Amino acid sequence: MALLIAHSTTAAQAAENSLEGIIAAKRCRADFVHMDVRLSCDGKLVLMRDESVDRTTDGKGLVEDLGWMELRAMHAGKGPVPTLTEALSLAEELGLGVVVEMREEGLEALVAEVVPEEKSIIISPYHTSLREIKDISRLKTGIVITSLPIKPVELALWAEADAIFPERVNPRLFKEAHQKRIEVYPGVVNSLSQATWLLRLGADGLLTDDPCLIEEALLQPVQATGRSNCEYYPCHFEGQDCTHCFCPLYPCKDEELGRFVRTKRGKRFWSCIDCKLVHLPNVARYLSLHPESTTEELKALVD
Repeated sequence: MALLIAHSTTAAQAAENSLEGIIAAKRCRADFVHMDVRLSCDGKLVLMRDESVDRTTDGKGLVEDLGWMELRAMHAGKGPVPTLTEALSLAEELGLGVVVEMREEGLEALVAEVVPEEKSIIISPYHTSLREIKDISRLKTGIVITSLPIKPVELALWAEADAIFPERVNPRLFKEAHQKRIEVYPGVVNSLSQATWLLRLGADGLLTDDPCLIEEALLQPVQATGRSNCEYYPCHFEGQDCTHCFCPLYPCKDEELGRFVRTKRGKRFWSCIDCKLVHLPNVARYLSLHPESTTEELKALVD
């Protein structure tokens, strides 16, 4: 079953990056709780997403300019700004796994010293930091990707990451990542319809501000994808009804196999609705053994 991850300690139910948010994650039956980490000017790891405290506390200033006692005097929701150690202790007490996001570089050794190796994932938008984590620990890691680069899986492999935490996805990302044994945890997902769709594509888990809401999608069996409920139709193979119907070569842009079309909303994309190539048994077998195959290689099998 896919993991339910409470983003920023259940931001829809409690203050961001707060101890009350961790308790809310447990109440919503989340499996893991996500928390953002920064460093105070006197070397304390604290829960804070932004560079400044202005948005999420009753104080002002940059985290890097504030000492621990100054931060402790501020309130994030109903309580003071917590340390990472306090948050980890509470999560362990409640039986929650943790996803710790390093919001700045240089925290690798400090984070690795206090985060337990079991039921933990260290993530960061700084991919060099994740390589450093791998050099000094056995912690599981995940790269944060805020756009959809051309080769996201290659970025994960370079960072030696175990997972990808993308803000944007397409069907191909799931197939390519899973071929390399890399997990995919999209976020932030705050609607049931979006959650259901991502689970159909093969998400290993979902980050959400409201796990109480999204839990419903995870409890439902994954539905097969067909013409009636596929948001990518007409990129759907005629007559096929399956959960993962997306060609691993998409978009091949081979003019013998497909064409560009426009949706009713005017979006332009490559359609393979008329292509039957990868459904031929011998071609499908070959493709499963040689995932880097080109369309020319596969067409030669037919000939």
